[in-house]
Amino acid sequence: MVWEISWHEFLGMGGNVMFPLIAVALLLSFCILERLLFFGELRSKSDITPDEVIEHLASGSTEQYAGNGINRRLCTRLIHAKKRYGGLDIMVLNEAKKGIVIELKKNFTLIAALITVAPLLGLLGTVTGMIRTFFVMNISGTGNVKAMSSGISEAMITTQFGLVIAILGLGAQTIIARHARRAETAVEELIRHIIRKFNL
Repeated sequence: MVWEISWHEFLGMGGNVMFPLIAVALLLSFCILERLLFFGELRSKSDITPDEVIEHLASGSTEQYAGNGINRRLCTRLIHAKKRYGGLDIMVLNEAKKGIVIELKKNFTLIAALITVAPLLGLLGTVTGMIRTFFVMNISGTGNVKAMSSGISEAMITTQFGLVIAILGLGAQTIIARHARRAETAVEELIRHIIRKFNL
């Protein structure tokens, strides 16, 4: 016979620790989804080529490119910097690169923190569940099996839920970190291309 349980019952058996675990899972999912959508936009087919970036910078135009491609974003930053400082140099290029990298790694620290917190909350649920079990044993002995099983299920379910969040989060974190490294490499190559073309 297959033992089945609804999500509502599952969450209820996990006790009060399930509420912060659910909050962590939702916030982590939102941050990861936002990053995946962001990196998806960076691979826009309408992005300009490195040579088009060079041509636009050389023309002296202050018009800014609109779009989500990585080259468009860097070009927009460089045009803005060129207008502000009156030209391009290594310092301006490095500042533009730093700005892009910060944008690429947005919420990375929060994602890492949430992945760390999830199993710790699961461990907290384990402790509170076992405390409840021992409390029941202290009051009623080992005869109250139903009350004891409630504490044990709380301990196991919160541990399981916290580990699942952390494992899935680590997988997603690896994917978005790889996207960030690829985008950062593309920015570095474009900046080297600009340095060669303008003899900076």
